[in-house]
This record gives sequence, C-alpha cells and structure tokens, in this order.
Amino acid sequence: MSDSSLTQIQNDDDRERSRKLSQQGNRAPAEIEGYSIVRRLGTGAYGSVWLAREDRTGRMVAVKFYPHRRGLNWSMLSREVEKLAAVYTSRNIVRLLDVGWNAEPPYFVMEFVENGSLGNYLAAGRLSVDESVRISREVCSALIDAHGAGVLHCDLKPDNVLLDGQLHARICDFGQARMSHEQSPSLGTLYYMAPEQADLDALPDARWDVYAVGAMFYHMLTGQPPYRNEQNQKKLEDAESLAERLRVYRSIIQSSVSPSLHRSIKGVDTRLADIIDRCLAVNPQDRLPNAQAIRDELDARDRQRSRRPLLMLGVVGPVLLMAATVPIFVAALRNNLDETEEKLTARALESDALSARLQAAALQDELQDRLEELKNVLSDGQVTAAIEELMQRPADAVVQEMFEKHAEPFAERPRWMQLLDKARERSDMANKSRGRSLDTSWFLTDAEGTQLWRRQFSSDTLGVNFRWRDYFHGLNREFSADDSPEGILPIQAPHVSLAFRSDATGKYMVALSVPVRDRNDQVIGVFARTAHLGDLQSRLGQRMQGAPADTVRRIIALADSRDWQLLDHPYLTESVLGQSPAQVARIFSQLHIDPETVAKIEADQQRDASGIGDIRLRQYRDPVGRLQDPAAREYQGSWMAAMSRVSNVGNPWMVIVQEEQAAALGPIDQMAERATRHAWFAVLAAMSLMAVVWTIVWRAFNRTPLYTHTTTPAGPEHQSDSDPERVLDPP
Repeated sequence: MSDSSLTQIQNDDDRERSRKLSQQGNRAPAEIEGYSIVRRLGTGAYGSVWLAREDRTGRMVAVKFYPHRRGLNWSMLSREVEKLAAVYTSRNIVRLLDVGWNAEPPYFVMEFVENGSLGNYLAAGRLSVDESVRISREVCSALIDAHGAGVLHCDLKPDNVLLDGQLHARICDFGQARMSHEQSPSLGTLYYMAPEQADLDALPDARWDVYAVGAMFYHMLTGQPPYRNEQNQKKLEDAESLAERLRVYRSIIQSSVSPSLHRSIKGVDTRLADIIDRCLAVNPQDRLPNAQAIRDELDARDRQRSRRPLLMLGVVGPVLLMAATVPIFVAALRNNLDETEEKLTARALESDALSARLQAAALQDELQDRLEELKNVLSDGQVTAAIEELMQRPADAVVQEMFEKHAEPFAERPRWMQLLDKARERSDMANKSRGRSLDTSWFLTDAEGTQLWRRQFSSDTLGVNFRWRDYFHGLNREFSADDSPEGILPIQAPHVSLAFRSDATGKYMVALSVPVRDRNDQVIGVFARTAHLGDLQSRLGQRMQGAPADTVRRIIALADSRDWQLLDHPYLTESVLGQSPAQVARIFSQLHIDPETVAKIEADQQRDASGIGDIRLRQYRDPVGRLQDPAAREYQGSWMAAMSRVSNVGNPWMVIVQEEQAAALGPIDQMAERATRHAWFAVLAAMSLMAVVWTIVWRAFNRTPLYTHTTTPAGPEHQSDSDPERVLDPP
C-alpha cells in the first residue's frame, strides 16, 4: 500500500488543527502541576500524547492533551475518560490516573506502557504462533473486563494495544468506545472494522470487537490485516465521500474470498485457524459472540494440545512394548545377512579381479606387441640409415617431397618413403592374419615435432608441428599448440600417450610411440602409430566370450589413472564416437571417475607397495551413468568393480571390470525378504488393529465442536484518532 493510500480524511477545521499542532514542535501545550513533561510520544487529529514524570514518585506517565475545550475534542475527552474510569480495575487495560477538566487545554493522565504499541512491534515482521496466541488471549481478557463493565471498545487494532515491560498486552484509546446501552454508531479502522459496523446507522455490538480481535490475530500471524491489498486500497481511495467509502469497504469484505493465508503458516493448526475464521465471519450470526467465547476456544485448544502427548503415548507405548523384542530378531538376521553378503561380495570381487587381470594381460600384450613392432621396424639398419639421412635434410624439403611423391607408384617413391610404407603394409597384413584391427595411422616426426611422413596420408597433419602432443614429449599431459614450453624434448623411451582427439579423423585415439636414435644414440625423431578407442573396445572382453549365458553380466572399461578418465567403455560405440567433434569432446569431459572413488583407489595403491596389485571396490559409480543420455541409463546405480593395471607399457592404464550390486547380491535380498515377511506379519496385524482403535479415539477427540453459543448484540466499535486508515466518526 502506497503512502498516499494512508492519508486520513479530514475537513477544513481538522486540517487547521493539525497545522497548529505540527507547529508546536516539542513544546507541550501546557505545564501540569506535579508533572514534568519529558517528550512528545505522538500526535493525532484530536490531540497529542506526551511522556511525563510524576514529581512525587518519579514514575513515568503518559499525558494526553485535548487542545480545544469545546466541540469534538471535548466530547472525545469526556467519552474516553468515562470509559477509562469504568474499566479502571482491569490489569489488561491502561489505567486512568488523573484528569484536568478545567486545565487549558484539558488533559488526562494515564499509565505509561514502556514498549510502545503492538503496531510498532509488528513493523519488524509477523509474530510466532505462540506469541500471537498469548497476545490475543490477553486482549480478550481486557475485553472481558471492558464488556463486563458495559464498555465496548469499538476500535481495536495493533496501534491501540500497548506492550508493557514483559510484553504483556494492555489495550488503550477508548475515545471511540460505546457503553452497551448507547445507540449511537461508531466507525472504526479499515480492515479491522466489522463489515456491519461500516454503516452510519449501525448499533453497537460486542461482535464488532470479536471481528477486530480476529483481524489482529490474522495480522500477527501473517504480517498484514485481512483483505488489505493494493486493489482494495485503490477502491477505497477512489471513494468520494464517507458514505461511499463505507459502502465500498462493506462490498470488499462481503464479495471477497475469505482470507486463508493464516492456514499456510507453520504451527497454525486447524482448530486455531477455525477460531480465527469464526472471528472474521462476515455474517455476525456466524461469528463468535464475545471475547469470552474466543478465550474459551483458545483454552479448549490448549487443553486439546496438552492431551495430545498422552494420546500419543497411548499409541506409542504399546508399539514400543511390542517392538522391544524386534531388535533381537533383526540383529540376528542382520548378522547372518552381513556374513552372507560379505562372502558373496568377496567371491564376486575375486571373480571380477580375475577378469580384470585377464583383460589387462590381453591389452598389455597387444600394446606391447605394437610397441615392439615399431621398435623392430627401427631395428632394420636400412630404415634407421634412411631416417638418419632424412633428418639431415630441411624439414620443409622432406614435407614437400612427401606431398609430391606419396601418390606415386611404389617403385617411383624415394627410398626412405618405400621403407616406411613397406613397414606399414607388413604390419597391416600381420594384424589381419591375427584378427586384430588395423591402426588408424603411422607417422614420423623430427626431433622438433614436425610431422614428415604419415600413412594414411593426410594433408591436414603433414608438415604440422606436434611437439605439444603427449606422444612426442611423453610428459603425461597435453599442451596446446600455442603454449608448449620452450626446450621441450622428444621421448627417450617407448610411450603410450594420453587419449586425444585426432586432427585427421576427429575421433578420440591413443598413440604408441618410440624414439628414433642415430648411430650416436641421440634421439633424432619420434616414430608412432595411433588406434581409435573404439577399436580397443572391440578387443576387450574376447577372453570372456565363452562365459555361460546365465552368469552375472560384467562390463569392461578402460581408464587412464593419470587423470582417471574413461578411455574405453561399452557405451562408446561407433554411433557415439561418430557425433560431431564438439559433442564427442563434451561426452569425454564428463567421463571421469568421481573424486571419492579416486581417493579409495589411491589409498589401496598406497597400501600396495608394488603398485600393481588388484583394486577392489565394493561401491562404484560408473561415470557413464551421469550422462544425460537415455542410452546411458543402464549404467546408473551402484556397482562393484575390480581394477587391474596394464603395467608393462609405461602407461598407467587401468582395466575395470564391474557388475551391478543388485544382481550380484540378489540372493541375499531374496533371503532377507522371505525371512522377515512372516516375522513382520504378526507385528503388523497387531499394529493395524491398534491403529484402527486409536484412529477412532483420535477422530472423536478432534471433533470437539467450536463454541456455538450466540448472544444478542451488545455494543459498538470505535476508531483511533491517530490511524490513517480509520474512518472518522459521524458528526
């Protein structure tokens, strides 16, 4: 609600009085014998309130001045003093201490309540449920005293409820109150005023105060009074007269949906929400009749809440007694299951470890064979002599010759090129005869990393410097082409590189490389071959093809322990690797074993001094399962895994053999289910019977009816002289 929406409606005389009051500054309208004025507490349309000290006792009091002896202010002074005198004995109402009828201006002295108004308290935010209930109960106690004395407040709102040193509620401002026998209307404050009160012909009724209590209760719980929003405020601002404004206000409440925000507040139970709803009922006949009825309902709710622990004990006690023997059974069953699970897990991991060792040996032999094949090529004296002679030529000249002669008939190619091409052809024939896949390429670089020869030929890579590639320098890391370190040297021993994406094929592969040495044993180049990761996958698992069809399905993968990225996995099919380079790169960037698993692996490796023992993981998460791809869903869940290092190729690759825990430990779950099904049947049957009995008792207890007694109308409502949303009294 905007500031303009809070502007009080005043006539010309009211505005003039307000202007004069604003000019008074911090000087009290008059000195009072026996009191020392301290400071102003507030100013309203009908007077101002000042803090003063009683000279005799030193206690602090509040003095309310009425600046005009005659007219409306004098009438309001008389009315407020009359009502305060009537309720003087109530401890929940601010007490009247003194009256200066003949003073100029007239005044009355009342207790000073040090913590200010509930309205100021609410400015910091809504209150807790318990605090809201306490304050509402204390307001009801004050109203009971007032109604018992024949006084209807008629203008209850947060600004007219003061909080003392212990934050107990004390109601004040009886300027708009009515005696129960009075028949004159009283208009209160918007959003706290009952709809039937917003009528210039309305007769005072105790249910006006009931509605105001409900509105304050709602405000304390939710942080705002019911029905107040920008739309409704705009409608009220557009009203051109008091009568029209009252009509709009009545229409808003009667046509709007009942407020329900309080029901969503944590801690507001159904019974408390029903009490508030009964207070805010639009039809007075549906409303609780008076403050006593509200307090009775709050007391009944407290009694109900206090009995709930006993009822819960009546439910929980027998259940706990019945369940006392269950832990014994569960512990015995759990011990047996744990022992069985331990044996099954150890057996499964032993089988997985054996499979991992077999697969590591298969891959190890293949990689070693291919490295040895490269070394055998270089052991040919003719080849090394040709390469040594080749390296003495400028690299540009060699590359140019490669471009010109690579497509020539074999006999017309240079001698060095014939020797290297022939070596590649012999290797391909040997691989075909052994049923192994062919390499994607063979290539030769000089000692600076420039590629001089390649089969299959590629104009994209020939003549390009690859000194930044791991297969060239063997540092177990990939640099970028633009920031490779100065002085980087070629490998000094056979090396299996990190996985990388080929510039020629766009797919991920690994390179096996060996150094080329001259007759002085100096490295003058790097001789290498590459293979796609998909080809490695097709070779894994060959030694398990004869396993029975009913055995547990195992998945075999390959990881590089330098960065724990998966290099090979059944998920990495040709269709996956055949996607765009960007998509393939994104997939591989997510295929890293999680840090927690890596920590376990490294701890196992530290315990194994040789560093080549098996690694067995009872809990393993497949990195493929994290991919947002329907084809990767089958790799989600919990697995067991064993790992074995491919140890003799100088590259710490790990073969992973994994199987699903649920499948491997399925017999245990079945045994546990059968063992517990019958044991729990009797317990559940007894608990079900007990639940039925206590449900009937609980429902009967919770159906305690709300207060339904009604009374005849007893009095009016009022408004505060300092609230901008208050509607002025009719003249």
